[in-house]
Amino acid sequence: MTNSTMTYLSLLLTTIPIIGLIFNMLFIRNPKIGAQSATMVIGIGLILSTILLRYYYADQTAFYFLGLKADGLGFLMTSLIFFVSTVVHQFSIRYMAGDRNYKSYYYKLSLITASSAVMALADQALLFFAAWCISNFLLISLMIHKQNWTAAAYSGKLAFKTLFGGAALLMIAIFLMYFETGSLSISTIAQQAIDSPLMLTAVLLYIITAMTQSALWPFHRWLTSSLNSPTPVSAIMHAGLVNGGGFLLVQFSPLLSDNTLLLNLIFCIGVISAVLGTLWKIVQSDVKRMLACSTMGQMGFMMIQCGLGLFPAAIAHLIWHGLFKAFLFLSAGSAVISQKADSQGRTSTLSAFIISCAYGLLGAYSFAWFSDKSFFSMNTTAFLVGFAFIAATQVAHAALQNNITFSKNILAIVAASLSGAIYGCSIHLIEAAIPSIITAHHSINALHLTAFTGFMMIWLVLNLECLRLIQKTRFWKRSYVTLLNASQPHPKTITSIRQSYQY
Repeated sequence: MTNSTMTYLSLLLTTIPIIGLIFNMLFIRNPKIGAQSATMVIGIGLILSTILLRYYYADQTAFYFLGLKADGLGFLMTSLIFFVSTVVHQFSIRYMAGDRNYKSYYYKLSLITASSAVMALADQALLFFAAWCISNFLLISLMIHKQNWTAAAYSGKLAFKTLFGGAALLMIAIFLMYFETGSLSISTIAQQAIDSPLMLTAVLLYIITAMTQSALWPFHRWLTSSLNSPTPVSAIMHAGLVNGGGFLLVQFSPLLSDNTLLLNLIFCIGVISAVLGTLWKIVQSDVKRMLACSTMGQMGFMMIQCGLGLFPAAIAHLIWHGLFKAFLFLSAGSAVISQKADSQGRTSTLSAFIISCAYGLLGAYSFAWFSDKSFFSMNTTAFLVGFAFIAATQVAHAALQNNITFSKNILAIVAASLSGAIYGCSIHLIEAAIPSIITAHHSINALHLTAFTGFMMIWLVLNLECLRLIQKTRFWKRSYVTLLNASQPHPKTITSIRQSYQY
């Protein structure tokens, strides 16, 4: 495939959602057929994006045109965007049936897919900024789908204040970078050194922008207050646009990789958000609010990986989180029923947990093997092995609950090994396919060890009988109320009177 062909196809990739919008408008008298046509076109975009990613993997040549950059990271992100958008388009055909704003909903869905694709491929900073703002504006518009619903309107207002406050900082950062480097090319800027106060200020503004977009503490409340959105909108929000903060940091990873102070700052932000999001998720009774807190926690883990200099792992985490969270939101209704059924009669023992830890070590070794990393590494990659151990142990423990049988042991071994292998393969493939995303290996310091020890302690408390003992104390009761109050959405985004919901 020649460069000119790749250029034309990459340009087509950004216009495919617009083509879907036009098809949708042609069937204005039959909105359902229009929606189905738009879904089909977005699906074609997914196929095209996957083909371009495959050809880039074979050629490893990035090229630039019209302010865009066609490279592996861009094609990987557009593949995620088109996949989630295709699923949400298809899901919405039935979910939004009968809605009086059915047509405008699909118009906005196509446009937000187009702007997100442009943002993923943009190399010109002003084009990236424009796509960033348009995507967030369309997201807020979809959040306020029921315009007469006061709670939804305030959710959009809160999101607007936070996201466009971050966008203003992004604009200032772009101008500071341009003043310092004389370039608006993201690729060029990312290769510069942080050797002046202006560059340092610009990078700090980028970090704050990423925090607002990914709903990290203390900018999380817009996300936890966004639950009035239609379920498919929540899916595309949590699986797509919330990931924009991590994507922004990866774009400028060469700037950050050698600056230990900035990496430690990002690491601390991630730790705080991961801990708070995880603890807040535990005390929720509402499924969507639980998922919102979970997103905050997972964005925190993604920031931790960025702070450790493990940017390919952050991208892998971003992709897996996006896919899984889209599934969870779109199946949230059935999850309520299944949770009630599954929660009855589920027990575990200390022996089951110890055996699960042994299988977790097998999963961690599987991760190290397939990701081509050392199992006994003494740099920041050891964190990945540690988290792979925790994840594999949880998978094995789920299989061994209730009773331990031979068949369940086999299932636990296979599941733990497979989970580590899949995660390891995904990171290794990203490193191989997109060498522009660097991994900055740093020695483990006291900050890293303290954070990981804290995570391990929280994990053990949640899995052992310690939690049941703690729940009987006055300390837990006070902690529970504190966590529950801190995780509440803004009061104006809660519908307390049924009649205030206009439909």
